[in-house]
Amino acid sequence: MPAMRRRDERGQMTVLIIGFTAIVLLMIAVVTDISKVFLVRRDLDATADGAVLAAANGLAAIYGQTSAGSTAELDVEQARRLAAEYLDTVAASNRFDGLDWSAEVTGTTVTVELTSTVDLPFQPPGWQGSAGIASTASAVVPIR
Repeated sequence: MPAMRRRDERGQMTVLIIGFTAIVLLMIAVVTDISKVFLVRRDLDATADGAVLAAANGLAAIYGQTSAGSTAELDVEQARRLAAEYLDTVAASNRFDGLDWSAEVTGTTVTVELTSTVDLPFQPPGWQGSAGIASTASAVVPIR
């Protein structure tokens, strides 16, 4: 009976190590990109909340002076002006790339929507270098 030869397995560990390293590096890139998008989105949410509260509180101060029993129609342009003042105060256009925003009034509810882009720290081949994010906040103007 002839002796069985052992197959040469040198180099097998190198292939496994390279493969696992590539997977770990890809996971680090994905987690880092997702973390940056999450943090910028959270900041965008806070900015949208601040803008809508500034608009709602400003409108409440203006329209809170109406006579008893009357219902005032909220001014959309006034809401936009108040939101714009807040966004200028916090320098939102400097903090967010490609910031675009809108303010709308429906009944006694003010809604502010902010959109922006986030440049991703890692851009593996075939991936986009940025991600679009949006945040919407609404507040009811307390008019009595």
